[in-house]
Amino acid sequence: MYESQGDDSQRERSVRDQDRETPGRGGARDAPDRERGTPDRGRAGREPDRDRATQDRDRAAQARDRAVQARDRAAQVRDRPAQNRERPPGAADLVSDDLWSPLWPTSSADRGSRARRPPGGAGHEPALGQGARAPAASARGRRRAAPSLSRAEIVDAAIAVADAEGSDAISMRRIAQVLRSGTMSLYWHVANKEQLLDLMLDVLITEVEVPEPSGDWQADLRALARNHRAMLLRHRWAMDFVGGRPPLGPNTLLNLDRSLALLDGFGLDVPTAMNILMTVVTYVMGAALREMREMRVQRDQEQSGITAAEWEPVLTAWRDRLAADGRFTRVVRFLDAGFDPDAEETRDERFEFGLDCLLDGIAAKVPARPAGAAE
Repeated sequence: MYESQGDDSQRERSVRDQDRETPGRGGARDAPDRERGTPDRGRAGREPDRDRATQDRDRAAQARDRAVQARDRAAQVRDRPAQNRERPPGAADLVSDDLWSPLWPTSSADRGSRARRPPGGAGHEPALGQGARAPAASARGRRRAAPSLSRAEIVDAAIAVADAEGSDAISMRRIAQVLRSGTMSLYWHVANKEQLLDLMLDVLITEVEVPEPSGDWQADLRALARNHRAMLLRHRWAMDFVGGRPPLGPNTLLNLDRSLALLDGFGLDVPTAMNILMTVVTYVMGAALREMREMRVQRDQEQSGITAAEWEPVLTAWRDRLAADGRFTRVVRFLDAGFDPDAEETRDERFEFGLDCLLDGIAAKVPARPAGAAE
C-alpha cells in the first residue's frame, strides 16, 4: 500500500515536470517568451481600450471647445440688439399688422390669425392681445413664466444673426438661442420664418433715409440712391431675399410715400413717377449686387494664397491665347490697357458714374419746373 502511494506521487511529479516543459502551458519554456516582451492576451485587450478612451476624451474636449465658441458667438450677436437699433421718426410700429398689404401671401389677414399663436391647430390657446403674455409652459406639473419678448426684439436679433453669420443662419432655433428663450415662444410674436423675413426686410428699409424735398429732384434722388446702397452693403444678406420677396409692410410703404414726394410738383403722372423711382431702386440693387460679387472674388483670391506676381504669367499666357485666336481683339485691347473694372478703390466712382448716366436719362422724361412754381 505504501509502495502504491509512492508510485502515485512519483507519477504526479513526472506529469508536472512535463507541463513545465510543454510550450503554451505557462511553464518554464514560456518564461523566455514573456521576457522577450511577447504581450499576453489581457494586455493586448487593454491597449485598444486605452486608445478608445483617449479618442473619447479628445472628442469631448473638442465638443467643449465648440460649445464655448458657440456661446461666445451667441453673446456677440446677443449684444447687438441690446444697442437699441434707432428707428427714424415716423417709423411704423412692427405690430401694425393691419398696415401690411393684402396682396402679399403673408398678408394682414394671415398675420392676425397666426402671428401670436404657436403652430399646432385649434387645440392651442387663443390668440393673445397686444401686450399680453404667453401662457407658461408646463414642466413636470409646474408652470414656468414665459420669457418676456417683443416682436421688435425678435426681429432685431434675427437681423444681428444675419449680419454676423449670413442668411443661411436665419432660423427660429438660432434666434431663440441668441435671445435665451425657447424656440416655441417666438411663435407668439411671429407666425413663421417667412413672416420673420418680411419683418426683417421691412425694418431694414427704415435705415434708408429719404431727404426732404429740395426742389432739385436729381440731387434728392442721388441722395436717396446713396443711402439705399449704403444700407444694402451693411446688410449684404438682404440681397438673397430682396429679389424674390419684396415686402409691402408699413415701413416700406412709408419709405415709398416719402420717396414719391421727391417728384411732386414736376407735372409727372403717377405711372411715370413710379417708373422713375423704381428705375433708381433697380439700379442701386444691381450695382450693390455687382459690388458684393466683386467682394466675394476678392476674398477668394486673398484666401487662395496666390500672389499677384504668381498670377502674372498665367494671365499673360491667357492673353496670348486670346490674341492668337483672332476673335477677341477688343478684349485683348482691354487687357493690354491694364484697367481693372472690379478695383476696390474705384467702386464709389463707378457707382456715381452709373448714377449720373441714369439721372441724365431720366431728365429727358421730367419737364422743367415752371418758373415761379411753388416748391
